[in-house]
Amino acid sequence: MQNLFQNFKILLEERLDRKPLLSIGEDSIRYDFFVSLMDTYKFRASQIQIEVPINHQCFIPAKDKISYRNEKPLIDLVVDENDFKLSVEFGLFRQNSNELESINKTARLVKLLNDMVRIALESYFNKTNGLFICVADSKMIGHQIRSKIVNRFPADYIITNDIIDHQLKQKTNNFDKRFLNVFQPLNRNIESRLIYNENLTANYIEKETKLLIWDVCLR
Repeated sequence: MQNLFQNFKILLEERLDRKPLLSIGEDSIRYDFFVSLMDTYKFRASQIQIEVPINHQCFIPAKDKISYRNEKPLIDLVVDENDFKLSVEFGLFRQNSNELESINKTARLVKLLNDMVRIALESYFNKTNGLFICVADSKMIGHQIRSKIVNRFPADYIITNDIIDHQLKQKTNNFDKRFLNVFQPLNRNIESRLIYNENLTANYIEKETKLLIWDVCLR
């Protein structure tokens, strides 16, 4: 997939030649990856699905059936074509509009872990390759949770029940319990291997900005 990732990087850099990272959203990153899939593998647009309902085995619905009777958690992007099967979640970790202000880096790292739980379960039950794709700027790069329960961002991650239980006791603990209620009883680990870690270079990039891609699976 290295050719895919390299083509994706080129498209992102072309976009960031025109607009600063603060002016684009996660959807732009998602659609650049969509186009990269088409260019690299000659897929038709109809072969790439956006916002796909997650496999029902991945989560246990919330108990409040009135509020959540129509809930359908979604995966950002899915390809299910013969021997090419991919499930992808995206993240965008950047500064806010005031460059001098701090951002809640721990909340973003918990989001990353939460999305990795989702994608690991989806790839496990749907027999796909799971990816978490993230663009991160210097505000996030190098962040270390105070407890040091996971490695400094960005890195390989092993997500265990002990790590999740520890973080659930902290102030920043925004995990989606619907997915934890499936993952934790499995008594398995999630292995998230950083397979692409490249600096982005463009006219509107002044500080370190990276394209990061993890291969995520249940072990």
